[in-house]
Order: sequence, then C-alpha cells, then structure tokens
Amino acid sequence: MGHENHRPASDEPVWPHLWSRDGFLGTNSVVLRQSYLPVYQPASGSHGPHRFSILEVPTADQSDPDSLPTAVMTSREGLELLVSRRNAAMTYTLRNADADELHFIQSGRAKFHTEFGTIEVEALDFVCIPRAIGYRVEPTAPGFASLILSSPEPLRIDTPAPLGMIYRGKSLRTPELVTGDPKAGPFELRIKSYDGVTRFVSERDPLAGIHQAEGPCPVWALNLRDINPMTYGGPGGPPGQFLTSPDTSVMSYSLSARAGGRPPVHVNADYDELILYAEGPGAWGSIAEPGVFTWVPKSVTHHGPEENVSEGYQAWLIEVRPTMRLTEAAKGVSCPIETGQYAPLGS
Repeated sequence: MGHENHRPASDEPVWPHLWSRDGFLGTNSVVLRQSYLPVYQPASGSHGPHRFSILEVPTADQSDPDSLPTAVMTSREGLELLVSRRNAAMTYTLRNADADELHFIQSGRAKFHTEFGTIEVEALDFVCIPRAIGYRVEPTAPGFASLILSSPEPLRIDTPAPLGMIYRGKSLRTPELVTGDPKAGPFELRIKSYDGVTRFVSERDPLAGIHQAEGPCPVWALNLRDINPMTYGGPGGPPGQFLTSPDTSVMSYSLSARAGGRPPVHVNADYDELILYAEGPGAWGSIAEPGVFTWVPKSVTHHGPEENVSEGYQAWLIEVRPTMRLTEAAKGVSCPIETGQYAPLGS
C-alpha cells in the first residue's frame, strides 16, 4: 500500500489530524479521520491539559516583598514558569545562576533596576534578564502581575526573516544607567541556583554603575503588541517564532489574532504548548479573560481555536521540549480543559 488518501464513502465529517516533529519544523504527517479526538472525558493522571488565571495564583511576594516569585510549572530539566504579583519593591537583588529569565508583564507597571541600568515597563511588555545579571523589580502602579519563563538554555530574539516581524530600532528598548550618590547599605544579593538560594551581604549596591563601556546591552524589553504575527495567503499556516533557545528547547511566538484558517487537529510529538491570553477585546476560543494560561502537554490531541478574530486579541505561545508539571500553587486554581475551544471540561 502507498500513501493514497481515501475519503470514506459515508457523509460523516472528515477531520485531518496532523502529527508533527520538532514543532512545525520537522516531519509533518496527516491522517484523515471521522473521529473528532479533542472531545474526551476528564483525564486521570498528571499529563492532562489544564488552564488557570495567573491573576488568581496566590504568590508569596504579593504580601511579602522579601519573597521570591511562586513557581506554577516545573520540569526535570530545570525549566520553570513562575508568577509574581508583588505590591512593593524587592528588598534584595536577585541573580539567576542557572537560567535566562523572560518576564511578561500581564498587568500594572514597574521599574526593572538591573546591572545595566533601569528600564520602565508596562502591561504586555517582555523583559529579558540573561543569567547572572542582577535585578530588582519595583512596581509603580497597583495590580502588578507577571509570568516568568526561566530557561536553562539562553534565550535570543530569532525571527524567520530579519525584517518585518519586529522593528528592532523602534520596538526594542534597553535600560539606562542612572548615576548619583550611592545609597547607604547594607545590600543583600541573592543568587538562585538549582538547589536553593545563597545570600551575600555587602555595603555596596551590586546594581550601581557609571557607564557601559563596551559591548551591546544584554537586557532588553519588547511589547507583545509590537510583534507582527506571521500570516499567509489562502488557508493560513503555523505561527512564526520571535524568540528561541539555540537548541530549540524553547520556542516563543505571538499567537495574537491574524488572518488565515483555523489550525488543524494536531498532536505535537516534541513540545508542551503553553499559551497566555493577554488582552482582548476579541476572544480566543472560550477564553476572553486576560491572564488565563493554558497548558496542553506533548502527545495530547488538540485543535487550536480560530485565530482570525476581527475584534483582535493578544496572546503568547511558548513551546518547550521539557515535559512540564503543575505545582501545588497552580493546581489549587486550575481546572482540566477540552482541547477544541480550551473551555473547562463539563462547562
């Protein structure tokens, strides 16, 4: 037998089911089926798709500025997702010894004070803090909330084409070093590593600087609204990444509203798919509430909701090779979902 595609003789609907390797970059194979597999009963086990609002996660830093952000997803490889909802400035400087951090500001405003200067950010801004760079976050408006991707592999802006998706000269921002009289100590520097946090105390501020003398600034900010989603003629096609790790263990996309057809029923063989609905007014499937986060683990059949939404919406997709698991903090506010419109099961 060859690879002929035979449509069934009955009048039942036919659903193309796509199986893909390496996201959409490797082998893509399609089988026609009469069954719509995203409809199922609740899964019993830890590998089932879920959703929750990051604005409902109870974080320690919400009431205690001395606390770290709260992990909501973890993996064996050290990749983490964390939520911060702090109401006051960090009382310490933090360096991550094992990971690059990408902070997504879901709501509120803040100043990020870093070893390369200070940058002001607002809702839907990404802030990239590479490993071993110290920083402090200072909320400057009520309701601050952020989702933090902590990646053991370095993160870099990497678009399919050099121009068009991001206008770097206009949209990429870097911190500004502000000099002045040094503040009196003591100062606490915390270095986060795989086995915990080590604290250092000194009389000098580890963030104080005078002038960046050489090289590009490694810290940057970019707003999700300034990333142009990749579109196609005709039925459409997969999204284009705007950020990756060199080994492609992390691939990040704008999943915001765009022209084209609905994605196919899909089994992703290599990536867990993590999506944050950031802003309306249009809905993405069943989701119209900013801050709702969805997780579909690798090998689970799903059917992405329609993206051609005339009202428009903003959403962020992360594909990760490590198999993720919800933490207890996330389990307490999450629910299982169907994978057609990503609605809570039984709703």
